[in-house]
Amino acid sequence: MTDIVFIGPSLPADQVGQVLPDAQVLPPVAHGDLLRLDVGPGDRVLIVDGFFLHHPPVRHREILDLLARGVTVAGAASMGALRAAELWQFGMRGVGDVYQLYRDGVVTGDDEVAVVHGPAEDGHRILSEPLVNMRIAMRRAVAAGVLVDAEADRLLGLCRDLPFRRRSYRALECTAPPDAAAAVDRFLTWHRRDPWDAKGADARLLLAMAAADAAELSPAGPGDQPIDNLHTRFLDSWRSRHAGAAVGGHWVSERDVAAVLMLLHPESPARHRRAVLAGVAEVDPSDPALDDRAVDDRAAEVARERGLLAVGPVGRDWLTGAEQGLDPREAALRVLVRAFGVSSYRSLALWMVAEPLRAPAQVAAARQVAATAMSLNETVLPRTTGHRRPGRQHFRTEVVDRCFAALWGCPVDGLAAAAWDRGFLDLEAFRFAAEPLVAYLKAFGPPRLPPVAGAATPDGSRVGSPARVG
Repeated sequence: MTDIVFIGPSLPADQVGQVLPDAQVLPPVAHGDLLRLDVGPGDRVLIVDGFFLHHPPVRHREILDLLARGVTVAGAASMGALRAAELWQFGMRGVGDVYQLYRDGVVTGDDEVAVVHGPAEDGHRILSEPLVNMRIAMRRAVAAGVLVDAEADRLLGLCRDLPFRRRSYRALECTAPPDAAAAVDRFLTWHRRDPWDAKGADARLLLAMAAADAAELSPAGPGDQPIDNLHTRFLDSWRSRHAGAAVGGHWVSERDVAAVLMLLHPESPARHRRAVLAGVAEVDPSDPALDDRAVDDRAAEVARERGLLAVGPVGRDWLTGAEQGLDPREAALRVLVRAFGVSSYRSLALWMVAEPLRAPAQVAAARQVAATAMSLNETVLPRTTGHRRPGRQHFRTEVVDRCFAALWGCPVDGLAAAAWDRGFLDLEAFRFAAEPLVAYLKAFGPPRLPPVAGAATPDGSRVGSPARVG
């Protein structure tokens, strides 16, 4: 069993090891972090803290994805308490006072657990006081007879009126109106003698329960609400950007791997064509009894039945000038592949790559190519100041186009069709994916990506044979 704890600043990270010595301790969780985890049934993910302002916060579907895979997910104290209160019906477990306040609707604002804190190298040192801590401290003061309910409500309102960045007991003391000064002084005098960090206490409780293998920290089960409609385009897109593996000091995402396979594998167009036409024909593309010719025949028959075999004026927009004179049947099949088989790069995911190219050997080789390309882009390419599009380096559009036209053996004005045949929506989507690979191609030429089944390329060379790209 693997325990992964996202924590800081609610509790110093070094305190986790005192309770869960074998736990993997990570900084506050942010969007995408859960998708990077290699976890499964029997593993536990404990969420205490999370980013929400300078980094996108962890999304609910990222947690639901872990729950659906049998991973125990529990939260407390801060972001963990907030998400647990929102997802407890689906099997995310929550513990502690802060969680109960959110779950019961007593607290509804995300800002109640928000704090300003220092960087990780400073131990995420807290620079403001979370409102939920103040709320619980005032409740305790009422229970101790230090405040009455009306006074506690008044002081809590004063704290709530402060921006979360400025919330502190010192700020309460300095900004309280004269008619509240006596209650503030009485409360703070008591609180300094008997301080209570509710978020820290809840974090310790969660760790202690994990150490004791408490039954309350169980994976989602029959008593929880089923998780339906989990796999949306959004989740698939997030996974393609964030899921992956570390190679040579670089994080290579599934999208990076997909780009290499779609753009650089010599079998990509043929495998993509077979997959798309098999979908049109409603046959299994992995059926060994169907060769490519048989798949083409069945797709053409289906297209004929549906009135799609004749290529009209609009359909001819999918053909290059040189393809306008193709046999009508072949022209129609190419239009079908290009009309039904394209997707934008920003939603590019590994599952969009033809299945034979997603075998472990091909994925591992593509991941290494992507990591090498990243290293080249970081160490070789000159850096310039000013705005530039995220994910792009410094190669001009014409350089990208010439590089891949040479690689694919097509004229530059035929690149759009060549990109469609690999699943890209348009030239912009192709260039966004292709540009980070130009330095690699110029330095090493086409990579030796393993063939699926020893297939030959159209020019008769074996798949993976090296060539130099100018």
